[in-house]
Amino acid sequence: MKLKIAFACLCSMLSVASINAQQNFDIHIQPSSITSAPAIHSGAFAVHGGKWIFLGGRIDGLHIMQANQAFGTYGRNDSVFVVDPIANSRVAASVAQLPFIMYEALGSSNMQSFQDGKFLYMVGGYGKSDSTSVYTTFPSLISIDLDSIISKVTSGNTINSCFRQLLDSNFAVSGGELEKIDSTYYLTFGHYFEGAYAETPQISPFIQRYTHQIRKFNINDDGVNLSISNYTTLQDTDVYHRRDYNLVPQIFPNGEFGMTAFGGVFQKNANQPFLSPIDITSTNVQHQSSFNENLNQYTTSTLPVYDSLNNFMHTLFFGGMSLYTLDTTNQTLIQDTLVPFVQSISKVTRDNVGGLTEYLMAESMPGFLGTNSFYIPDPAVRYLPGGILDLNSISGNERVGFIVGGIQSDGPNIGNLDPAGMSRPSAIVYEVFVDKTNSAVAEIQVNNNINNLIVYPNPVSKILNIDFSVPASTECEVSLYSLKGKMVKSIMNDHLQKGLNIFPFLSKE
Repeated sequence: MKLKIAFACLCSMLSVASINAQQNFDIHIQPSSITSAPAIHSGAFAVHGGKWIFLGGRIDGLHIMQANQAFGTYGRNDSVFVVDPIANSRVAASVAQLPFIMYEALGSSNMQSFQDGKFLYMVGGYGKSDSTSVYTTFPSLISIDLDSIISKVTSGNTINSCFRQLLDSNFAVSGGELEKIDSTYYLTFGHYFEGAYAETPQISPFIQRYTHQIRKFNINDDGVNLSISNYTTLQDTDVYHRRDYNLVPQIFPNGEFGMTAFGGVFQKNANQPFLSPIDITSTNVQHQSSFNENLNQYTTSTLPVYDSLNNFMHTLFFGGMSLYTLDTTNQTLIQDTLVPFVQSISKVTRDNVGGLTEYLMAESMPGFLGTNSFYIPDPAVRYLPGGILDLNSISGNERVGFIVGGIQSDGPNIGNLDPAGMSRPSAIVYEVFVDKTNSAVAEIQVNNNINNLIVYPNPVSKILNIDFSVPASTECEVSLYSLKGKMVKSIMNDHLQKGLNIFPFLSKE
């Protein structure tokens, strides 16, 4: 096989082909009549007693990149919102009435959270401590009684008794995820921030440390006493070096329940997101190094869908941010090393023998939406334990859930323009439909012959580096193109070896 790689300046292009999957289905997105949900992102939520509960996060848009201007307190969510989606109503209460040490953690951003029955657990989070005037990652585990919080907020009573807090430095994590397998909680990856956020840390006294860990523990909670036990860690300083990714529940081909970590930023030795996922079960952690998820690498709304008849596991990603977008006209993947906001709805399918394939769905998000949004299941359809949609229970075109909040951007790349003016939290609730009425689904399979492709630096002056892996020895042709499509240089025509190939070369173009 002869493999062709082309670069339009710093845009990489890979071929794709159309394919139909087992248990074909389409995805449709449309605005909902629910207008009472808050415009919010990067927080925690729960669904209980028919109500939606939101805490923490941000009520502004994308954070400003300049030192000492990001994550200002003016954009912090200091309220707990209780939404009744049926009555289309919302009530709120301020968390500022709570003790400082709890209030500050509840108003943080990018905390980890998990709902276990009538309790919502919130871990860590990054924000400004009003009591010390220092930006920090809070060493906090908070238990929220959902029955109580709904009752207190809707009746206008004080909410202090709804919260209990445990302080522990092991919970000083932001940008990770919290999930549960059996009775064990998994606090996976993430990092620790200290000081005011800065894209250029040397300008501001700003510290960032990745945890490089999966932290496992039990939460002991009888409604009065809160503690943890059986705390252990798994560590990897390379592939666990990630934050702001998607941790999605999965049913694996052997029937075992677990989760898969998709995407995340940033690689240890390159300012690029991770493309290869990590599977996590109670018995094993496996890095899927031979597979690339090309179309989404940042936290967004996800929907796990299980087809029990064929033992296929699908994971859907709604918008978000990505190193690649797909040019469907030319059927090519185009790389943007700024990792822009995207409109793609993509799907990763795990077949009944464990093989992974990525697809672009026919429908797109209605704008640059999805980043740090919330996916809320529709209670009228059947979800399996872990929040996995039962695909075989869907017979036609059914609403399966809602996408709430998240960052809405006016363009793909606004970080160096005007993040505050060109982005905002989405105020529109979107309904998600799974449609099985179309037998000829127009999804596109993404070719995965090239893995872990990185083109850097961006911009380039003299030396351009091209790093990528291939699953087997093959011939390769690499060409450099101008933005107008003219080939300006042929880089090589050689025989690639299986595994990593690194090609630095000098260029004046």
